[in-house]
Amino acid sequence: MKKLLLVFTLLITTLVFGQQNEEPIQVPKIATKLPFGETVQTNGYAITFSEILEDSRCPTEVTCVWEGRIKVKVVVKKEGNKLAEEILIFGKTNPKEKKNHTFFTSSEIKLEGIKVTPYPKTEAQKKEDAYVLLVGVFTN
Repeated sequence: MKKLLLVFTLLITTLVFGQQNEEPIQVPKIATKLPFGETVQTNGYAITFSEILEDSRCPTEVTCVWEGRIKVKVVVKKEGNKLAEEILIFGKTNPKEKKNHTFFTSSEIKLEGIKVTPYPKTEAQKKEDAYVLLVGVFTN
């Protein structure tokens, strides 16, 4: 009976303390598709996917030595004023580069790059007008 009581106590303790979450998970309120060269308005901010600086991602049908990456430039404006111009890197980073997909934060909003599509299937498939940046929009 004592063993059963001990097991029951451990089970209840595990369930009670296992349910406590110290920091809530931040889920994007909105995920916005941002086509290359276009501007999207969200929460009073204008976000522009302005430039593709590099796309060295390995096409899916090819065996590559290096992982590859894509570097893109994003511009954030509010009421015509430029607030941020950031370079986002998805994939392999060089030693002195930082991998940070959060490209704008204010007291009202946080903008974060999620991924760039499409992933190339062949080298010939890379066309600038086909690129889309998925942006997570978090409101505070």
